[in-house]
Amino acid sequence: MNRTRALTEGAILASLYAVLFLITLYLPIISTITLFLLSLPFAIYTVRHGFKKSLLLVGTAIVLSIILGSIASINIPILFGSVGVVMGHFYRKKSSSFALLLGTTFAFLANFILIYIVSILFFDINLTTLTKESIEQMIAMTESFGGILGGDVEKSVEQLKGLLVVIPYLLPALFVIMAVIFAFITILINNIFMKKLNIDVPEWKPFREWSFPKSIIWYYLATILIFLSGPEQGSGLYIVTNNLYLILEIILVIQGLAVIYYYFWKKGKGKTIPVLVTILLFILPLGFYVVRILGIIDLGFDLRKRIKA
Repeated sequence: MNRTRALTEGAILASLYAVLFLITLYLPIISTITLFLLSLPFAIYTVRHGFKKSLLLVGTAIVLSIILGSIASINIPILFGSVGVVMGHFYRKKSSSFALLLGTTFAFLANFILIYIVSILFFDINLTTLTKESIEQMIAMTESFGGILGGDVEKSVEQLKGLLVVIPYLLPALFVIMAVIFAFITILINNIFMKKLNIDVPEWKPFREWSFPKSIIWYYLATILIFLSGPEQGSGLYIVTNNLYLILEIILVIQGLAVIYYYFWKKGKGKTIPVLVTILLFILPLGFYVVRILGIIDLGFDLRKRIKA
C-alpha cells in the first residue's frame, strides 16, 4: 500500500515539476515566480517519503527535463531537485527556521559552485569574464551618454573601473549572497504551499527581532585592520579579506534595518516608514553607511533594549 502510494504521489509530483519546468523554460515573465517553485515537488515528496525515495524523483525529473528541453537543461533538475530534497529533509526533521535557511543556502551554494566549474570546464563559459565584459559595456555607455544625462561622468566611470578590478576577487562572496537570497525567497514561497498541505513549517521571528552574534563586530574590526595593513592585490589574504568585508557589511546593514523596524514598531508607527527606508537604501548609497552604523551600535550596546515605547 505504501509503495503504491509513493509511486502515485511520485507520478503526480513529477508531472507538477514538468509543468513548472516548461513554464520556467518558455514563459520568461512568469518564470520569475515558477523558478522558486521548482524545488517544491521534491520537498513535498521528501517530507512524505524520506530521503532515499526522493532521489528517484530527482532522477525522473532529470529524464523529463532532457526530453522536454535539452541536455543543457540538466542543471535545472539537479539544482532544484537537490535543494528541494534538502529542504524536505529539514521540514521532515521539524528543524528551526535558521537550520532550514542554512541547509538550503548550502545546497544552493554547492550547486552554484558546481555549475560555475562545469561551465568553465565543458562549455568554456567564465562568469568572471562575462561580468567584466558587462562592466566594460556599462563604462562605454556611461562615457557615451553621460554628457547628455548630466552628473559627474568621470566619477561614475572611475567607480566602475574600480569595480572592474575588484569584482573577480569578490566572486565567492557574490555566490554566498546569491545563495542566501535564493534560499530565503524559495523558503518563503514554498512555506505558503506547505502550510496548505498541512505540513509543519518553522515559524520565522519578526524581522524587528533579528539579531546576529556580537562577535560579528570583532570580525568586522579585524577585517578593517587587515585592510589597513595593505595586503597584496590578488593574494589569498586580499581575496579572503575583501569577501569577508562585503559579507560582514551586509550583515551589519541587516542588523541596522532590524533596529529601524523595531523602533517604529515600539513607537506604534506601523511598517510604512521602515519599508520606505529600505527602498531608499537602494536609491541613496549614503543610507547604507548610516544603517550600518546603527547595526554596529546595536550589536555593541544593545540599542534596541534602550528604545522606550
